[in-house]
Amino acid sequence: MISRLLHGLRIFAGFFILAGFAHAQTSGAASTDGRPLLWILDPPPADAAHQALAASIQGLLNQDRAVVWIRARSLQALVLERVQDRFTPAITANPWEIVRSNRARFAGFLTCHVTNHTLNLATSLAGPRQALVIDTSLRQTALDLGLTEVADLRAVPATHAFDRFSPECSRGILIHQPVSKPFHLRDLAVARKAWVDFEPSNGSLTERVRQLGPDTEVLGWGSDEEVFVRESTRGGGWVIPADWALNLSAHRWLHDPTPQPSPRPAPAPAQPGERIVTFVISDGDNVQWLLGGFATQPGFWSSPRRGSFPVTWELAPRLAELAPAADAWLRRTATPLDAFIGGPSGGGYYFPHHAPDPSRIAHRSADALAFANLRVTSILNSGGSPADAAALLADPRIDGVLYKDYAPYNRRQGAVSWHQGKPAVAYRYLLWEQKDRTGKLRPDWLPEGVAKAIAASPDDPTSTAEAFSVIQVHAWSFRSQGGPMEAIHDTIRQLPPRTRVVTAPDLIDLIRPLRPK
Repeated sequence: MISRLLHGLRIFAGFFILAGFAHAQTSGAASTDGRPLLWILDPPPADAAHQALAASIQGLLNQDRAVVWIRARSLQALVLERVQDRFTPAITANPWEIVRSNRARFAGFLTCHVTNHTLNLATSLAGPRQALVIDTSLRQTALDLGLTEVADLRAVPATHAFDRFSPECSRGILIHQPVSKPFHLRDLAVARKAWVDFEPSNGSLTERVRQLGPDTEVLGWGSDEEVFVRESTRGGGWVIPADWALNLSAHRWLHDPTPQPSPRPAPAPAQPGERIVTFVISDGDNVQWLLGGFATQPGFWSSPRRGSFPVTWELAPRLAELAPAADAWLRRTATPLDAFIGGPSGGGYYFPHHAPDPSRIAHRSADALAFANLRVTSILNSGGSPADAAALLADPRIDGVLYKDYAPYNRRQGAVSWHQGKPAVAYRYLLWEQKDRTGKLRPDWLPEGVAKAIAASPDDPTSTAEAFSVIQVHAWSFRSQGGPMEAIHDTIRQLPPRTRVVTAPDLIDLIRPLRPK
């Protein structure tokens, strides 16, 4: 399967544009054959001190073009494969070689301990001060290279650090990353001059987000999903799961001129005697997963089943801006039976019920969905009700919403609410390997149980929304059976006659005639 994908990648290689590589290069970034140079760190460093250093090198050099790439697998490797005829690679396993070749780009270094909060402080200040992040163990090496110590942060307490230093950082972005991850995501933090924090004890995350301004993007993850997303939402922000992401500082400069998809044909009208279902695979808001194993693991995008039945994939709308070439690769390799909708809850993961300004965040979310050419999105809500979808449905760029409660996702059992003639359709069933109180898998959440429930449902979609079923397929279940795509296939083969499987955008179209007059 991977070889087939690589073959398709080469077919499209002629269309690729490596944005920024046409610009004049800095010292150490020019190649002898006239093509732009791309440093490839391969293999990446294994120890925390050199990982933090490498992330800061990458972030500083990638502030205005792609100059440094960290070798990685899956979709990351496919994107790199796609651009190899557009630049001259400079492969090294030594971050210091990149430092020496680009010495003029660095004002100096910031000394920290990579094992405590000063790593996050150094990462926060690296971009604004154009300084490398240096663990105490590497300080002498940096001095021997003639680098100047811009600041020694080792004795700076965590208390009041945000108030003291965050004014140097960009507004509208916060990186939420533990110091146990000295490598991942930090390149983007440096490139974007973003404040980096993790579950601050001297102030709530809500207050951090609020001070960084409305519409703040919180990239990373927290130790408690519901608390993390709720606090981010209450500050007026949204979450982009990305705590294991690599190369985001480079990805944002890599563009692929993907043609706009052809308008999808309208689905055949609903008919009495049939049932209409759609399968939606969860967790597509997870940027690190989309750039990781999603593209190449057989239970997902590389499934041999893909293209044999309609399936809908949650997709992070912000992927189109954070990693446009990766987003374009997924669009190019989609089959006519693949459809995308926005991952929860639109432009980013937030709980609409807790948003301080629902109209503002809904408008920003619709902006991101429109940029990604998505007109349907999931909403994941903690507390509240489908009425919280009204602000998003009020936007003319949105056709409909698939609604799920935080737990369980299908609490509303397929209920449909309407706003301005547009539906918020609740998830009715779950395909999920979830254990009940006895420790056994819930049979009603397995393929046979879901198929039986659909067989017992009404079969006239022209008169009742009960004949429509939105099924959430848990991305991390059914690994031993071949992944979520195999679970969908197993369910479809057990469905009753005259059950029509459609994509989520088609289901939204088919259910709209039931709107109240």
